Amino acid sequence: MKSCPGGEFAVGSKVAALMGGLGRTINGSYAEYTRAPATGVALIESDLPWEELAAIPESFATAWTCLFRNLELTKDQTLVIRGAMSAFGQAALNMAVEAGAKVIGTTRNLDRSGKLEDLGAHRVEVEGPDLSKRIAETKHIDAVLDLVGNSTILDSLRMLRRGGRACLAGWLGGLDPIADFNPLLQMASGVYLTFFGSFVFGTPGFPLSDVPLQAIAEKVAAGRYKAKPSRVFRFEDIREAHRVMEANEAKGKLVVRL
Repeated sequence: MKSCPGGEFAVGSKVAALMGGLGRTINGSYAEYTRAPATGVALIESDLPWEELAAIPESFATAWTCLFRNLELTKDQTLVIRGAMSAFGQAALNMAVEAGAKVIGTTRNLDRSGKLEDLGAHRVEVEGPDLSKRIAETKHIDAVLDLVGNSTILDSLRMLRRGGRACLAGWLGGLDPIADFNPLLQMASGVYLTFFGSFVFGTPGFPLSDVPLQAIAEKVAAGRYKAKPSRVFRFEDIREAHRVMEANEAKGKLVVRL
């Protein structure tokens, strides 16, 4: 079973999660065989279906690190997740709610808000570059996980209370550079801007042992985390899988069975 990027292979009930750039800095997204550094492999013991196992490592490990390391999220804090309908966003929403946070999620299409409400979102807002002007909690937000990216990160910073944190960890809105970013003029005093990219997993500063992958898999098995992929494709249908992803029709994690 493969979920790209990131993936799994199995021996009995033990599953090895591959992280740290597979499909990006390491070739082999859809390869039958590939080489991965030992530091990018972690064992998980689980009897979960392959489709659910394939959806765990990349989304949930990255979400866990962003929430509980970069953002230092704690119970009863208010978190905004921009781009919450993505697989990454849904994983982060699920984990934040389970940890006791109040979560406001954004999506470009409110017709999809039911999915986010089912995962425990306190409220769903329409995504847009002026979100900070439309929500009453602006200047009282503890944390923002920004998966839309460069086009919205300055607006995310405007929402934060003093001491609040924003984590830039996705680029659903594209990779155009932030125009004329001047922290002196565009960042409030006392707020924090952080970044996380999953390609660092397995490096000395970001060992996989820091991420509780076994505990995450157990919470998935117990139904506390929802990791079922939105769709599963045969490898023969890979073109359709890419079409669905590129057309923004995924509505969650896509898994390809090799």
